[in-house]
Amino acid sequence: MRAHIGVLTWNRLALTRLCLESLLTKTPEGYGLTVVDNGSQDGTQAYLRELASAHPFMRVHLLRRNMGVAVASNLAWADAASADCFVKLDNDVEILDGHWLQRLTCLLETYPHVGMAAYRLCDWHQLTRDTLPLTDGGYAEITTVCGGACTAIGREAHEKIGFWNEGYGRYGHEDQDYSWRITKAGYALAALDATDMVAHRGYAPGQVDESLEAAKQQSNGALLSGDAAYHLYTFLFDEGLLPLKMPRKYVPRLEGEVWTFAFNPAFRPLQRLLNELVKTVPVDAKGRLTTVDLRAWRKAQGGTYG
Repeated sequence: MRAHIGVLTWNRLALTRLCLESLLTKTPEGYGLTVVDNGSQDGTQAYLRELASAHPFMRVHLLRRNMGVAVASNLAWADAASADCFVKLDNDVEILDGHWLQRLTCLLETYPHVGMAAYRLCDWHQLTRDTLPLTDGGYAEITTVCGGACTAIGREAHEKIGFWNEGYGRYGHEDQDYSWRITKAGYALAALDATDMVAHRGYAPGQVDESLEAAKQQSNGALLSGDAAYHLYTFLFDEGLLPLKMPRKYVPRLEGEVWTFAFNPAFRPLQRLLNELVKTVPVDAKGRLTTVDLRAWRKAQGGTYG
């Protein structure tokens, strides 16, 4: 199974070096690689150009400004047309073992009902104790959600579900959203133990970027990108009012060597709906919806958001 890896960068040059150099040094050849930079100002772009010149198979896309996790990752994903799966890898993850990628791809190949698999790098993976033996003697576990720091999605699942949801702003719940949509489409989610395979270095002592964490907290608390938005999206998916295969919110355009984005007209009806509902739908202290009555809206719209 051929994989295409997408790595997103935004400043944090030291972590990006650790991520990419461990990836290139330890991972056997045969994969595709795209690095998308979200408008870094710390020398990252110059470093990526230099690295790409030494590794011709590596593609680098430079963005004029920070468009966020989902938009940048989708740009990398668009390069994966010939791959059997897409792997999203955050730039603060270090590769420890050269078999890390093979474990992910073999899992997807061995268990076709698993549409998304991830290394367990955060404490909110909810394991079910339903184990999946691996060919190397290890095992994975069925989970209810996959984190996006180091995750693989199979081509068949992608063709049904599409890209990451770009409606959450720069930092949001795109990994939880995709986990929910892929489960709704009938696939299972699987989590792998990260021990000795990959390590999440961005939260090690001395490595936490306070400005980045503040931006994440701000985004997670916003009406259109935070908890309330996530619960609203899942409600609309569950009601059949939104397709599981979401349209992309932004259309990429290459200007010279820099990528810019325009608002996708196909997303506009959905944006109008969200703008209206997020102002009127009550949520509890945890951001969960309490009551939603869409009868009048359904009647006016004929049952669809477009």
